[in-house]
Amino acid sequence: MQGFNASITEGAPFDPNIKDGRRADTRPPKSNWARSITTGPFYAFPVTCGITFTFGGLKTDTWGRVLTEDAEPLEGLFACGEALGGLFSGNYPGGSGLAAGAVFGRRAGSIA
Repeated sequence: MQGFNASITEGAPFDPNIKDGRRADTRPPKSNWARSITTGPFYAFPVTCGITFTFGGLKTDTWGRVLTEDAEPLEGLFACGEALGGLFSGNYPGGSGLAAGAVFGRRAGSIA
């Protein structure tokens, strides 16, 4: 705990809505919002990770047709929801993956 606390870099005041760059020298690295651990009691519990979405995906047109590098549709190949690229770049509005799946899935289905 002392090593963790000593490794924390200086940064902006705590604001959970803004990545502040306050890092701690740990493995895996703590990249934002690092704060000293000073007051107990402390509790530990196991956690697991999952990927909800990515900021990438397949490039498509407005009908969900997957495009080649030359921006030509690949016949019979569509993407919607989380497989669809280009909707998100710096942030993710909660629940929008379902909306992207419904909207682009319907559009793709209407021309398939």
